[in-house]
Amino acid sequence: MKYSYKKCIIDSILLMFIVQILRMILNYILLNQFEFTLENFNIINLISFTLVGLSLILFLNDNSLYNKIRNRKITEAFKENKNNLLIKKFKLIFFIVVLSLAIVSTYCREGYLFFNITMMILSVLIVPVFEELFFREYLWNYLSNFIRSKSKIICITSILSGIYNIGYMDVIRNYIILYNNSSYTFEVIISKIMIGTVFGIILGIVKSRFKDVGLCVLLRSLFAIFIRQII
Repeated sequence: MKYSYKKCIIDSILLMFIVQILRMILNYILLNQFEFTLENFNIINLISFTLVGLSLILFLNDNSLYNKIRNRKITEAFKENKNNLLIKKFKLIFFIVVLSLAIVSTYCREGYLFFNITMMILSVLIVPVFEELFFREYLWNYLSNFIRSKSKIICITSILSGIYNIGYMDVIRNYIILYNNSSYTFEVIISKIMIGTVFGIILGIVKSRFKDVGLCVLLRSLFAIFIRQII
């Protein structure tokens, strides 16, 4: 059991590494095909995140260690509380609120509208869905095969989701260049690791309490909208 405990953590880190490497390679290939602008870089990120995310879902969805109910549809991961009418109503209201805030903040934000739309889709839809399915669904299920303590699973997935931000060094560096920002890539990564870990704990508690990754996605999206407004 001790070996399995360590092995599942190493396996999780290895999977994280592979996902980020694949995304980096795809980004690099696409960047060489288009002019290096903010609009193009957003579109490239949308494409790479979507393709890598879908590939990951297709790969892990048939694995019983990552998906407890093997071969279930991915949409069922968002319906674990389908018999709880209160949770369903809350999720619907929460979704409407998040969607409304996303639309309003996109149109009220200064700058090129198309850029704002692509940035909002990336930060409020693509990234939250991809990362929450990855950490609070698949890796959560995988770790639960070896670790019984929910608090340990929350801590491990939170730390892993924080560390995962190191893999975004290429994205962060390119945005710093495109925005002509004076920030250092290292400083931004450290802040994202800290924020990702802390918020990962909150999302982990939500996942443990309600057993619903859909709520985690909505919370993550709401947090992304808030961050977009203060930067």
